[in-house]
Amino acid sequence: MRKIRHTLQREIVYQAILSMPGHVTADMVYEAIHAAHPSISRATVYRNLRMLEAEGRIMRIDVPGSADCFEAHTREHYHIRCASCGKLFDAKLKYMPNLVELEQAADSEFEICACNLLFVGYCPDCREKRAEEEKEGEPDQEENEEQ
Repeated sequence: MRKIRHTLQREIVYQAILSMPGHVTADMVYEAIHAAHPSISRATVYRNLRMLEAEGRIMRIDVPGSADCFEAHTREHYHIRCASCGKLFDAKLKYMPNLVELEQAADSEFEICACNLLFVGYCPDCREKRAEEEKEGEPDQEENEEQ
C-alpha cells in the first residue's frame, strides 16, 4: 500500500475548507487560497481535494447539474439543494445505513456499492422571496372592490 505524504499544500487546502462555512466547490476553495498563496495552482487544489477525500478528512458531495461540493463534516448524512438559489444544506433526516441493504434485497440484479441521496426543495430565504413575489402579483383588495 502506497503511503500518502502530508504536504503543506494539502494542509492549506484542508484548513481553507475548515474555515469556510457550509458546502464549498473546488473553485471556491481555490479562490480562498489564491490570495494568500498565489503559487498554489487550481490543479493542486483539485488534486489535494481528491487526496483529502481519499484520506476521509473531507466529504465530496456529487451535485447533479452542478459542481461537486466539499465539506469537513464527514459523518454520513443527506443533503438538500435549493431548486431556486442552488445552495446545498445538510438535511435533518437521520442517516439510514440500511438503505443500501434494503435496495440490495429488493433487486438482486445489482450489486449496490453506494447511495447518494440528494433532496431538492426551496430554502427558507427562497420560499420567502417566492411568497413575496406571489403577493406582488395579486391585485390589491381595494382594486377588486372598485371594479
